[in-house]
Amino acid sequence: MTGRERAEASLRREIPDRVPIFELLVDDAIIEALCPGGGGYVQFADEYDLDIVLTGTPSSNYRMEELDRENRVFRDEWGVIRKFSDQTVPFPMEAPLKTETDIQSFNPPDPRDPYRFNGLIKLLENFKGEKLVGMHVHDAFSYPSYLRGMDVLFMDMVERPEIVHELVRISVEHTKVLIQKAHRLGAELFVFGDDYAGNLGPMMSPKHFEEFFLPGLSEVVRTAKEMGAFTVKHTDGNIHRIADMLVDSGVDALHPLDPEAGMDIAAFKKKYGDRVCVIGNIDTGKVLSEDSTDAVTEIVLATIEKTAPGGGYIISSANSIHPHVKPENYAAMLKAARRFGDYAHLGKD
Repeated sequence: MTGRERAEASLRREIPDRVPIFELLVDDAIIEALCPGGGGYVQFADEYDLDIVLTGTPSSNYRMEELDRENRVFRDEWGVIRKFSDQTVPFPMEAPLKTETDIQSFNPPDPRDPYRFNGLIKLLENFKGEKLVGMHVHDAFSYPSYLRGMDVLFMDMVERPEIVHELVRISVEHTKVLIQKAHRLGAELFVFGDDYAGNLGPMMSPKHFEEFFLPGLSEVVRTAKEMGAFTVKHTDGNIHRIADMLVDSGVDALHPLDPEAGMDIAAFKKKYGDRVCVIGNIDTGKVLSEDSTDAVTEIVLATIEKTAPGGGYIISSANSIHPHVKPENYAAMLKAARRFGDYAHLGKD
């Protein structure tokens, strides 16, 4: 099977020749350590045989206006002031929509701008037909939280719910156009990257999630699926209280089912595996950042043996490969995934 065929089979909850390999994000320093030479993500995905390739964090699809070079602070096209740290994703520092006037006069960035698709086009040029090529986008929560500030947005849910609905609508309409153009260019997968939970549970009540954000998530998922694309919902944290609704949104897969957040991937697959593919579960905190390569290999084997039977599983880390991951541990994870993920010998090696 090609990587594309392997990934598609798993997303359909079928059994491929081996467990596919995916990663939401891989830090540039890790890539350079494992794959020196300046070829970046494209070279890495080729040499380490990823089955799914994905564009970078959605924030990378927007131009940056530098505000403070020394402190690495910039304003993006949404008007959000962000700061780079040692992490791949720059974090938001200041929201632009502080007043009613700000909201009324706000114009979102043009989703049709060719700049949004530079990363996707590069992946398609290198991997179309060989690997499953996807675009990482937002769904219904991240843009509103960036535009308003998460603490203010949460208060708006109670005090001014019409603002939340308006910002969700802006987000959804923007993302739908991104999806439509990306699919015309050749994208076959969309990963919706908004985080709805922390380690203790959802960041909002299930009632508020259902009222404000589930409809928008379901709408962008439906847009992608109506065009024949696959969909993956990423959200960190313990999602048990909203899992039924996430599955009901129609996504093909859920990622990353982090064990540090109490997500038992085998139990989750037993409950929902007839409706969604499961992705992830290799801990990035202790296992990939602190343990030995032998310990990583053992964890990968155990995870595959309990999750892969019957198909519908794609292996990845339980979040993303951040700069504190040991490069040798991530390499050990990828090697073990190929060694133990062969369905012809699953459980026999």
